[in-house]
Amino acid sequence: MDNFGEFLTKNPIVIDNGSGTMRAGLAGNDKPKLQFDNYVGRPKYKMVIPTKSQPDQYLGNITDEQRGMLKLQYPINHGCIQNWDDMDLIWKYCYCELQVSQKEHNYFFENYNTPALFIAVQGVLSLFASGKTTGIIIEIGDGVTQIVPVFEGYSLQYAQQRIDLGGRNITEYFNYLLRRSGYYFHTSAEFEIIKKIKEKKCFVSLVNQGDDKNYDTRGIVDTVTLPDGNTMTLTFEKQKAAEILFNPSLIGLEYTSISDLLIRSVQKVDIDLRNTLYQEIIISGGCTKLKDFPNRFLNEVKKIVPKQQKVKAYSPENREDLCWIGGSILSNLASFKNMWITKKDYEEQGERVLLKNSF
Repeated sequence: MDNFGEFLTKNPIVIDNGSGTMRAGLAGNDKPKLQFDNYVGRPKYKMVIPTKSQPDQYLGNITDEQRGMLKLQYPINHGCIQNWDDMDLIWKYCYCELQVSQKEHNYFFENYNTPALFIAVQGVLSLFASGKTTGIIIEIGDGVTQIVPVFEGYSLQYAQQRIDLGGRNITEYFNYLLRRSGYYFHTSAEFEIIKKIKEKKCFVSLVNQGDDKNYDTRGIVDTVTLPDGNTMTLTFEKQKAAEILFNPSLIGLEYTSISDLLIRSVQKVDIDLRNTLYQEIIISGGCTKLKDFPNRFLNEVKKIVPKQQKVKAYSPENREDLCWIGGSILSNLASFKNMWITKKDYEEQGERVLLKNSF
C-alpha cells in the first residue's frame, strides 16, 4: 500500500484483542474467521528423541495433547498488554491465517507502521452491533468488566466504569473451590482444562446463596471425565464460582458488585437520560454466556433502583462476538472512511490524534 487511497480499496481487518480470547476477521463478515485462546504456548520439556522439528512457539487452536506439553502464557492481563513480544507473535499469526499478502504483513509489523488505524471501546462496538444508538453496555470479558453509557451515538465517557474482574477470576476461584473439594490442578495447561469445564458446567445462581452450606445441590450434581480418564464430581462449585461478579470480596477484592457498578454509571449521567438508559441495558462479552447470568444481573439491578423505575436488559445470543461484529459493521461502512487515523495524521499530530479520533 503506497497511500491511504489504496488502503481504502482493501478490506479492513477487525481485531477484538481480548484478555482471554482473540477474534479476528475481515470487515463485512458476520462473524470472525479466527477465534482462539489469546496465549502463546512454549515447550516445557527438552526433546530427547529428535523425531521431528519442534516449534519454539505454539499459537492458535492448540490441541489438548499439545497443551499438556506446553507452558501457556497470556500476553494480556486485565486488558493491558504485559508482553509485547508475544502479542506481536499473535498478531502476525492472525495476519498469516487471514492470508494477508506478505507486503502488507511486513508493512504492518515493521515498527507498527500501519497505513490507517481506528481504536474503539468494546462497549460502543457492542451497542453498534445491537442496532442501537442509545444504551448502557455491560461488557464482561476475561480480564475486565466495563460499563459504557452511550446516548444518541455520543459516548458519555465521564460516566464509564471499569474494574479488573472477569472470566479469568472466575476460573481461578473455580479452581480454588475444586481444591477445597480435593481436586488439584497446578500447571497452565491444567488451568485451561478448568476453564473449559467452567464454560460448560458453571452457571449463575438466581439468588445469593451465602455460605457453602446454603447451596441447594439437589439436581445439580455433575460428573466430569478428565483427559486422563479420571472423573470429578461437581456440586456447589458450579454455582458459587461466578458469584464473585456480585460479591468480589469472596476473592479479597474491594470492588463493588457489577450491578452496583452499572448503577454508579447511570447516576453519573444527566438525570433526564437515566430512565432511557435503564431501559436499554445491553449485556455483552463471553463471560455473560454463563447460564442464568442475564436474569440474575437484571434481578440485582432491580433490587437497587426505585420500584417505579422500569429496567430492561437485552442479551443477544451471539454476545460473545458482539464487539467484533460491531467493528466489522462499522469499518465496512462507506461513511467510516473519514474516521480512520492515517499514518500521516499520526506523524503530524502525534499521540493526541489517537485520543481525538477514537472512541
